[in-house]
Amino acid sequence: MIVYTIKNENEPNEKMILRYKKMFFQTRVVNKLRTERYSQRAVTRRQKRKAAVIRQTYRALNSK
Repeated sequence: MIVYTIKNENEPNEKMILRYKKMFFQTRVVNKLRTERYSQRAVTRRQKRKAAVIRQTYRALNSK
């Protein structure tokens, strides 16, 4: 997923960098890269359900 920010008028660089960092970490790309770094066992039913609940909460937050 590609994340980018466009500098607003009269916005300092530090503020734009903070906005970018916030957007980047909200995409959870870092977590995905860290988990895929090493091979892992197959996902259990409990883990699948836990991930589904987390996805559902993020989708509910994004739909507001």
